[in-house]
Amino acid sequence: MPGRHECAIFSSRENEAAESCDSYKNCKKNSGHENFISAQDFKDNYLPRLQSDVRRKMFRSKIDITVRLRVNCTSRGRPDGYPMAEDRGIRKMRVGTGSVWCVEYPKYSEPCVCPKCHGNVARKQWRFRVQTAQHVVFTTEEAKTTQIDFFYDDDSCKSDGRMKSAWGVEVKWSEPDKDFCYMECVTCNEDLGVMIEKFDSCWLNGGELDRQDLSQLGLLPSGGEGCVPALTVSHPHGQPKIITVGVETHRDKETDRVGYNTPTCPGSSGAKVFACDRLWWLLLVHSKTVKNHKLNVFQRWLTKMRGHETEQEQINYGYKL
Repeated sequence: MPGRHECAIFSSRENEAAESCDSYKNCKKNSGHENFISAQDFKDNYLPRLQSDVRRKMFRSKIDITVRLRVNCTSRGRPDGYPMAEDRGIRKMRVGTGSVWCVEYPKYSEPCVCPKCHGNVARKQWRFRVQTAQHVVFTTEEAKTTQIDFFYDDDSCKSDGRMKSAWGVEVKWSEPDKDFCYMECVTCNEDLGVMIEKFDSCWLNGGELDRQDLSQLGLLPSGGEGCVPALTVSHPHGQPKIITVGVETHRDKETDRVGYNTPTCPGSSGAKVFACDRLWWLLLVHSKTVKNHKLNVFQRWLTKMRGHETEQEQINYGYKL
């Protein structure tokens, strides 16, 4: 059954906040967003429950380098039938999620290509890559119009200066069959560059390789022996960062596609999904949702009471990196 890709579409930068807030309040897929945990709440109240200090730091760093993507054009190169193909050549903003990976050491006295400098100013700069879904950022043309927002954990981050932004430069590599791409990005903001370098180093180099017991979080669903929890960090509807938890439903070894019932919404496309039996041994990029699991009578009643638009369980899919 064909899937529905979860990239939130907004008509312009000016009404982004209004449309994002409205789409969040009126969401039919996860009405009320009852199982969504804010990133700040998760860091303050759940991460301290983990006994391993190293794992707490690793987990926190991965939350912190999850970013909101605001893509401001749609490439004419999108083929017929591909997501957003109907908007080819149009400057209509859409919102997705990504995760920082592979931060380079700062370069000095090189022309900075961010929109502020336009390649005319030689500055100290950091280059890094962001992993996301290919249907969010399809080509370099789209990457060059993409703003990468860091630390958008709550609405106060915008007003107090904690939220910082960088810009896309080009799509370095993509894998269409698995719907993910690696976008190169740049920032000449020294505070931001130092922070992402620190977080990336913590994630890559800080961990023990033993099995991590995440039951200490008090969030994981019970599914019996062999049940693999799947945790997602994303920006649903372009809103502040959230964490959701579900379980893995199946794996397809031939395609590397993995199914899970973790709640997601438009704007979650490109999010990193953690199969939490070993936290990082199975990393996925969230791609799409399909509706292919019939609900029983009680579930249908509960679904209608909560205002959902469907009588089918929505299963999400991601692909192994």
